[in-house]
Amino acid sequence: MSEAGDHPNIRIEPDLLIALKLEAIKNGISLSSLINEKLKQFNIKTKNEILEQKLLSIEKRLNSLSNFKLEIENKANNTSSIFSDTGAKKYGEAAKNFFDMYRDKMKLTFNEAFDELSKVLYKYEGQPEMVRALLSGKHILTGIEMTNAYRKGSCAMRSALNEWTKSSSEDLNKAFLDAVIIENLN
Repeated sequence: MSEAGDHPNIRIEPDLLIALKLEAIKNGISLSSLINEKLKQFNIKTKNEILEQKLLSIEKRLNSLSNFKLEIENKANNTSSIFSDTGAKKYGEAAKNFFDMYRDKMKLTFNEAFDELSKVLYKYEGQPEMVRALLSGKHILTGIEMTNAYRKGSCAMRSALNEWTKSSSEDLNKAFLDAVIIENLN
């Protein structure tokens, strides 16, 4: 920016924008004030960090906002989860282990293996971005995410993994069943 007070046009993803607006409302300030404050805080905290550390810091903040957004959505939808967060986390880990085992067996890079899997995942109307994040270890599955995926009829990730590997994982199936909160099945 050449002058103080410039008003740049930036594109903020819709989900992130909603989370920012909700946080601004919660704090009783304008969206512009919230963003300016976050940018000031970010600038102060990261001034002496190297580029990689700055990127990690931004990623953590975005994940925090995403989690905040998810929490608000869950409260707004008053959705009860049929899977526990602990069980969902273990299920995500079992899926990652199953994927990694076959990826190694096929001697494929992560990207090569995921490209193959995503072709199968598409048939089940899965969420490729979330599945990619889960299988790469960059996202921890929550009970409500697992519930929302399952309410579409089945777990697209599990179905796609079984079809892609032409086998079934007992560990993955057990983790799925162990994640269920029996009392919440209605």
